[in-house]
Amino acid sequence: MSMNSSSSILNLAIIACIAADMFAKAALTKALPSVYLVFVVTPLVLLVWQALILLARWRKTLADVTASPNKIVDTGDWWRLFFILWGGHRALASEFLWGFYTFSLIVAGLLVALASSASVEFYKRRTATPLVIGCIAFAYFILAWEKNMYVIHYGVPILEHFFEKPEYDAKYRVEISPGYSGTKYKAIADIHVAGRTETEDYGEEDRFGQSITHTYEYRDVWVKRLHFPNGSYVDIDDQSEALHLGDSTFVTDVRGQKWWVKLLNQPMQ
Repeated sequence: MSMNSSSSILNLAIIACIAADMFAKAALTKALPSVYLVFVVTPLVLLVWQALILLARWRKTLADVTASPNKIVDTGDWWRLFFILWGGHRALASEFLWGFYTFSLIVAGLLVALASSASVEFYKRRTATPLVIGCIAFAYFILAWEKNMYVIHYGVPILEHFFEKPEYDAKYRVEISPGYSGTKYKAIADIHVAGRTETEDYGEEDRFGQSITHTYEYRDVWVKRLHFPNGSYVDIDDQSEALHLGDSTFVTDVRGQKWWVKLLNQPMQ
């Protein structure tokens, strides 16, 4: 099979895998959880396939003294690598530590390759060519993916920390007041933090006729228990709305007592 044919088939395989990940993974893994391993292994298979294409091209370059070494990796190779990692990095790196470390090794190798390609291109052209810009953009994305996978496994349970976990339990100092009394004092709250995204439609269209939207990420805080200065505590049964740092809301404990709660930026380690 020629390299062009192999590359074309790989392109179709990448498209099929991304489509399966987007539209079928949730249903398949819910019906048969072991199917998830297929989505973990698939990006590795695709990466090996792409590596074999590069190896074949490298051998051909060595055999042909007139061939340019710069043609070992072309634009199509970079695009294939991008979409393989875009579609498969979460399944590969989010569930298993071995998958995360495997992904991290791939990221490290790609960063070296991207830096080398961009440096050589910039040295030759003395300007930011599309290749240089593309390498920088690719590096940005894989670093962002690496960071997202890192916090899943090793993130810290601190609000607004750069490496904050996507979801966790923690203890934070709060300011509370019974009901509407206005009497305020400090306490400690057991909280649960969960990430949430919201997409806002601006009601306008871009030049391609697509709706202009923006996605916002939030860390919603839910109070589970209040610890009072005297050592007692009470469990929370209801909360009127999610909390954020510096915000306040009303919660209701299991006895029906309402509490005004303000979340302070004081984690209890």
